[in-house]
Amino acid sequence: MQNTQKNRDDNNSSRSRSESPLSQEEQERRKKLPVYERTLEEKIMSKKIKAVEKDRLIKVFNALIQLEPKKIEQEMDGNKTTEGDNKLGKQKKKKSNEPKFSAKAIYEMMKKLNYTPGRDEVEKMIWEIDEDLDEQISWYEFQLMFKRCIKDISYLEPRGLFNFVQFLMYAYDKEAIKNTITVEDTLELLYVRCGRQNLDGEIFKIFGQDEKTADGQEKEITYSDYLIQMKKKDFNNWTELENKKKKYDPSKEQILNKKD
Repeated sequence: MQNTQKNRDDNNSSRSRSESPLSQEEQERRKKLPVYERTLEEKIMSKKIKAVEKDRLIKVFNALIQLEPKKIEQEMDGNKTTEGDNKLGKQKKKKSNEPKFSAKAIYEMMKKLNYTPGRDEVEKMIWEIDEDLDEQISWYEFQLMFKRCIKDISYLEPRGLFNFVQFLMYAYDKEAIKNTITVEDTLELLYVRCGRQNLDGEIFKIFGQDEKTADGQEKEITYSDYLIQMKKKDFNNWTELENKKKKYDPSKEQILNKKD
């Protein structure tokens, strides 16, 4: 356990603080730079997502920050009268104004979904996309995570939080989040992202061959069921990509030629 924590701390310390969001002024300045001078993160954030996806993404983010426990601002009492203490108090207050959610909010949402996470599962979801290492997720980090995953063609992006958020986007219904989803819940989002030609294949990857129960009712799946299907999908996509790479790997051809 201690070694695991030490490795995580080492990884955290090695991550660049320059990855954290720039000031608004600096962002505007960098938008004017030629595309080839922008960082990979800036290129990803410049990608547009469909309006219906962004609307649902905002709703899910708001639902999560509402589950975040209220933060109690510590008032500067009579024992803290130094100038340094006063400045620190102002800095803390300013920082807390930005809407963010932590692992606690995810745990609360998972309770609503009747899902019990594995050991360190939620903390890992936060750590994988926590750009400024404050153990909380901001709207900027939330968008960056989502855009990275939907644009990812290497299948190497961490998808723990993405799979969770995607389920919530499907499950969002009339200002509330259900604890199961049906085919109908997924249609709109899948259609705008994948198009009609890929719609049936994506539905199959989520719900399997049977879209209805034995008595003709629309099939409902839980987050636990959904997560199993997504892990299979991600693994199969990654395996298929790796097999393609091996098939066309020049170094492999050279080794075979030498054996001949």
